Amino acid sequence: MKDALFVYNPNSGQKIINEHLPWIVDYLSEREYLTSIYATQSPRDASEIVSNLGYRFDEIIVGGGDGTLDEVISAVCKVKINPLVGYIPTGSTNDFSKSLNIPADVEKATKVATRGYKKDIDIGNIDGKYFVYVAAFGTIAEVSYNTGQDVKNIFGRSAYIFEGLKQTLPLVNIPTYKMEVAIDGETIAGEFIHFMVTNSVSVGGFVGITGQNVGLSDGIFELTMVKRPQSLADVNKIIFGLTNRKENDMLILRQGSEFIVKTDQKVAWSLDGEYGGTTTLADIKVLKEKIKIRTGLRDKI
Repeated sequence: MKDALFVYNPNSGQKIINEHLPWIVDYLSEREYLTSIYATQSPRDASEIVSNLGYRFDEIIVGGGDGTLDEVISAVCKVKINPLVGYIPTGSTNDFSKSLNIPADVEKATKVATRGYKKDIDIGNIDGKYFVYVAAFGTIAEVSYNTGQDVKNIFGRSAYIFEGLKQTLPLVNIPTYKMEVAIDGETIAGEFIHFMVTNSVSVGGFVGITGQNVGLSDGIFELTMVKRPQSLADVNKIIFGLTNRKENDMLILRQGSEFIVKTDQKVAWSLDGEYGGTTTLADIKVLKEKIKIRTGLRDKI
């Protein structure tokens, strides 16, 4: 028998996990899991239960969206335990599950969470806080996480980014941040409207926006910085650069293992789509192969 903690968010996404609970419980028993089950009751509840009880279990299975996964993995890192993590994605966006090649179907995802390949993956740390796949601030981050997946599905990636940027028109009203970013010895300075460090093939519902060959275990995260557009022509350059992952005079693209970010004003960070506090100076480090997780991938990460 394998001792496992199954933590799930009954309110994530369209609450679809609730329809599958009897099947999940039966399947776990069939696979000889002795499972303790906990339904989160409030924000940060998953983090608290893992912090207090996670040490008792060899495996922790997470049912919910990327925010729930973030809570669990952050707690695992903070209390310094090392369980094998399984993920059943049932949120509205489920960015990180795409990187792990976990199916959207709940029952198929459950099978990956218990029988998938075991991988050690990188995790980000920003001034003592952990994140799984994205730390961001700025215009596109706000638009992305404040817009429903149905809108993204209707407009498509390129059209959606354009619509998001148009919401900030006139262009003079776009929030701009003067910043200096040190990346593994290189320093970049200027005025930007968006900053993000990522470790995922999908961010904000956009597959491929960070590139096609993202290594989840290579100790490297991808950096995207968007300059302040002065015209609609600049906006089109941003859209082209983001959708094709090509740097131009409006877009800075880099990779690195540490990013030190200085800004002229406090910025509100989004960590895995959740509020991550405000700073004017942030030190982001990649923690190589920090977490053990089950995936649908064999050799790609």
